[in-house]
Amino acid sequence: MSATTGPRADARAPREAGYDPPHAVPTAHGRYYADPATGAMLVSVTNVLSQLAKHALAPAAAKYTAEWFAEHLPEALRAAADPADLDAFIKRAKAAYLDEWERRMLLGSRVHRQAEAVNLGAPIAPDPEAEPFLDSYRQWLTDFGVDIAADVIAAECTMLNRRLGYAGTSDLWVNLRFPSPTSPLVPRYRPRSVPADPLPTPSGLWLIDIKTSLKHPASTVWDDFPLQLAALRRATVALVCPPQCRYGASEGHDASHEFVVPDFAGTAVLNLRTDRYGFIPLAADDHAFAAFRGLQPVTSYLHHIDLRGRKPIQPPTRKDA
Repeated sequence: MSATTGPRADARAPREAGYDPPHAVPTAHGRYYADPATGAMLVSVTNVLSQLAKHALAPAAAKYTAEWFAEHLPEALRAAADPADLDAFIKRAKAAYLDEWERRMLLGSRVHRQAEAVNLGAPIAPDPEAEPFLDSYRQWLTDFGVDIAADVIAAECTMLNRRLGYAGTSDLWVNLRFPSPTSPLVPRYRPRSVPADPLPTPSGLWLIDIKTSLKHPASTVWDDFPLQLAALRRATVALVCPPQCRYGASEGHDASHEFVVPDFAGTAVLNLRTDRYGFIPLAADDHAFAAFRGLQPVTSYLHHIDLRGRKPIQPPTRKDA
């Protein structure tokens, strides 16, 4: 499967995060992006990162399944008396954490849509569950002195690297101003095991990825975050409407507006929670990008390989007519 041909779109394929961003195509092998200029299918950054073993997922799934079982204990006891009922109950229990994670992903998608509407000055549909996260986002804008009209350069922007065959969606390009080249950590989040050194915060254009969670603190950083930012930072072209063409309302609107990706002064994740936010600069450096690139051949191999015909063979001593 080359970057030119890629996998075929599959309307039945699961969405990676509950929705498909612009130019994204769901396939049987996860999300790809269709390059409107060339027709090539480019693997998504998150698709590549899914090859990383996320060791926290299994304990989290086990914890939620145990909690679900405890909540449904009377039903479990009744089901235990009948093999058919027990089998059905176990199927529900095994699917419970997947249903909950899907709900959380859909909520995260709605928060992203709401934040994008804030950035573009678009109307926002009422969403009580997403509103606390949006309040945290508005607070971040205020605390960091962001003038949406002047400082937000792009929101929900498709970014491509045609030569290396991948694409992704960035949440926010924004100009930030800091009084000094480094900034101290929020006191409540200062680590005890390593020095609480200030983090680099150069003023200029920042590439920011928004993360939402109902469970994890605003200080959470997972291992794949720097790799995701590094891949987006090294994209070469971006597909996004310029400010004068937001919403596609202008006469000259073209859905495939293409721009060279600028140099970013910094990269960060913005963790949005229902009661606070955490803005965490991350070093999306050459080492992080090399790690991402190392996963691409693994992804390509796994998306190409077909082992359906590999089955046990007959022993050479067997004599068949």
